[in-house]
Amino acid sequence: MFPAVFKSAYITPRLKKASLDPTDVKSYRPISNLLVLSKTVECPDTHQLVEHLNLWSLLPDAQSAYRANHSTETAVLRVLSDILDALDRGDFAVLTLLGLSAAFDMVDHVTLLRRLKTTYGITGTALVWFTSYLHDRKLSVRYRGSSSTPSS
Repeated sequence: MFPAVFKSAYITPRLKKASLDPTDVKSYRPISNLLVLSKTVECPDTHQLVEHLNLWSLLPDAQSAYRANHSTETAVLRVLSDILDALDRGDFAVLTLLGLSAAFDMVDHVTLLRRLKTTYGITGTALVWFTSYLHDRKLSVRYRGSSSTPSS
């Protein structure tokens, strides 16, 4: 089980750019802070998951995150290479960029847990751990010395 004490985060709103209107809520980026010890507990589990995914070749070739010898540079080089290959063949190339900075916040946890089990073979104790990790998380907002009441 993932300890409940490690599942409480506080959100600190930070102005995205100094030039933005500080009275507009959209000008802020929410920074989520967990206890340092929480990250210490997560780290070995992340390594075990990545080892499992690599062992069974479950990560797509184009995935760069959480992989040795992969980075944003290798991802950009792959996209550039694909575009240049298309142009060399006389094809058209169109690049569409999507801002997915808050994508993790939008992931349905039930769907994620089902995918971990059916697609990636995560079962038993490991699946129970991920379920525990995702459920019953709490957050509160801290701003200028004040904190909100924690909520789920």
